Amino acid sequence: MTTLQHEPAQRILVQKLIDWQRIQRRLKCYPAISRTFPREMMKKRDGDPPYYCHYMSWRLGTWETEDLFQRLEDLLLYAEALPNWKHEKKSFVNSADFALFWSLVWQLQVAEYLGSIGTNVCWVKTSQGKASPDLSVEVGAERWFVECYVPHKSFELFGFLEELLREHDPEVRISYDRCLRFQLPKNSDRNGFLDEVLTQVLDPGRLAKAKDDAEAHYPVILYKYPGSSLYIYVDGESDYMPGVVPDQTGDPKAYVELVLKEAVSAKKCKNDLANHHPNVLAVNYLLGDDYQIARMLLERMQTPRLPQTGPNIDTLAVAAVGIDKRLTWQDLEIKIWSGDFDCSFLGRLSPP
Repeated sequence: MTTLQHEPAQRILVQKLIDWQRIQRRLKCYPAISRTFPREMMKKRDGDPPYYCHYMSWRLGTWETEDLFQRLEDLLLYAEALPNWKHEKKSFVNSADFALFWSLVWQLQVAEYLGSIGTNVCWVKTSQGKASPDLSVEVGAERWFVECYVPHKSFELFGFLEELLREHDPEVRISYDRCLRFQLPKNSDRNGFLDEVLTQVLDPGRLAKAKDDAEAHYPVILYKYPGSSLYIYVDGESDYMPGVVPDQTGDPKAYVELVLKEAVSAKKCKNDLANHHPNVLAVNYLLGDDYQIARMLLERMQTPRLPQTGPNIDTLAVAAVGIDKRLTWQDLEIKIWSGDFDCSFLGRLSPP
């Protein structure tokens, strides 16, 4: 007797939602995107858990607005014109990890910005099999190196689940507590987690009952992940019930101290920064809105303690910028800089 294998719920939903005719039309409209993400390459990821799609086929096949794709096209056209782009893009195009899209966009935004404040911008090519920083730029007589970083943590899985639910049914919402510890399953556990959540949340009878209940009072809980602040629920327009879905925010000072320390720890021994000076670690906290909230709350609190970056990292600069915005002088905030380098680059990079 043949045992039928259970098909993961997210695979069924992804295949239902992604419009490959839309993808094909867009690839014809945006040649730089097409060169970077060929249809055949994206199609190969359809069978790969936990997302069962390439991160770009999901965006090309579900996002409605064209503005974001035109912006990505412009960024890729600029990136292609820089030396060593073919080498650099290999690290992005073959992986299907959902949040890698934002890491790619951040590198493209930084490259574009460096071109506006310096000269001879290039992607730094790996030498003798050793990893290297992402970008370099000349300012005056000095060449600086830039390592770009977007912390993913549990926001990769959260972001995929959020977009999947929004595409399937906009009345289904998802939330977590800001500026507090937030952990979802990792690695191979992600596949089972997504299947479990979506099987429960999108059960037609259960979802229909939740929507009926929401007509009397809301929110109505569909799923709560044990040991985490993840809630999935249905909103309504009747009587709001406070406390059903907690809305908590942690200590912004402690949060900023932690995430800056984590960013430095993640990169201080990576990509041969020890042998590429002077350098900048440029971090973008756009996944989740914790950092933006913490920054606003910090205006009424004391300055957080900053991590030790030396000797490998000379400058730490942070931002929270999405693809819909061009990186500007005001967006990038220098948190730490070394006194060993006296260069006008830092003044051009970010406000003092």
